[in-house]
Amino acid sequence: MDANVMMAIIGGAVSLGTGFIGYISGRNNNQKDVSISDRQLLSQAEQAFRAELREELRIYKEEIKALKQEIEVLRQENFKLLTENRSLNTKVESLMLRLNGDQNNRK
Repeated sequence: MDANVMMAIIGGAVSLGTGFIGYISGRNNNQKDVSISDRQLLSQAEQAFRAELREELRIYKEEIKALKQEIEVLRQENFKLLTENRSLNTKVESLMLRLNGDQNNRK
């Protein structure tokens, strides 16, 4: 084979190899850009999701606080009613004793 033909074949092979390497490199860079873009979108979606969770948590905390206050009011009312009930039971017993005493005196 002639040296010029050999050089042409080697040059062509080197050109093809270089082109292939360039193609692969470009494709990898494009995939990196897509990966970065995907990560950014995921990060934005994650941030939105976290913000939504924080808002729900804030709402639930407010509801719990309001319910705790309502429970405290109901406990106080319950205590007052129990006290009043005891007082009324004592009065009923006292009146029953008086009534029984009056009936015994009449006999």
